[in-house]
Amino acid sequence: MTLGEKIIDLRKKRGLSQEDLAITLGVSRQAVSKWEVGDATPDTEKVVALAEYFDVSTDWLLRDIAPQQSSSGGKDAHMSPAQARAGAPLLLCMTLGGSACGLFLLFYGRFFAPTDTPTVIGVILQICAIALAMGFGLYLKNSVDAPQGSDFIRAFWRVDIWIVALLPMRVFYFTFLQVLNLIPEATLSRLWFTLPQPLWTLGRVILFAGIPIMLYVAVCLFVSLVLCHRPRKKG
Repeated sequence: MTLGEKIIDLRKKRGLSQEDLAITLGVSRQAVSKWEVGDATPDTEKVVALAEYFDVSTDWLLRDIAPQQSSSGGKDAHMSPAQARAGAPLLLCMTLGGSACGLFLLFYGRFFAPTDTPTVIGVILQICAIALAMGFGLYLKNSVDAPQGSDFIRAFWRVDIWIVALLPMRVFYFTFLQVLNLIPEATLSRLWFTLPQPLWTLGRVILFAGIPIMLYVAVCLFVSLVLCHRPRKKG
């Protein structure tokens, strides 16, 4: 078998397209195509990258000798792009669900539970959900399919920011109330009671509820629409 035939065989066994392999190796699809038809030969760096990715020896790629099998008995230790695309939606739902359950336990432990156990479990659950989502996304991005990994991370944070931001917003709210308590009560009384009753009620609602809610929504929308927006490809 020629080097090009070996690349074709390894690529098809992994379920990769030429574009998938090109993204993994950091080359163009045309370069992979030329390697496979024999019009060009990959340089030493790319040969090493091919050997590491497909778990074979460079000697086998360049010469017709037996491939070195991995310690796992020759099983494919990598996830193919097809497997990643199939598993990503399920893992996304699981991590978002775990983060939401963690938030529920946090608030339950803070306001209703007689012990701190639900709070601790909620914190651990949220940390694990975020770590799992980020780890899976970075794995896809660096090892399997870079666009798929980036899309997974963006999709996770578009939703999870609305869950995670509730905790710092709660801290901000109580800090905000503490700052208001520093204002002399006589000053607040003159301010509120000099206003007409409808304005007095509306002002208190805006001050104590409207400002924190608007800040929470603004932060979440900023992250969802700007920071998580898919970057445009250059060229």
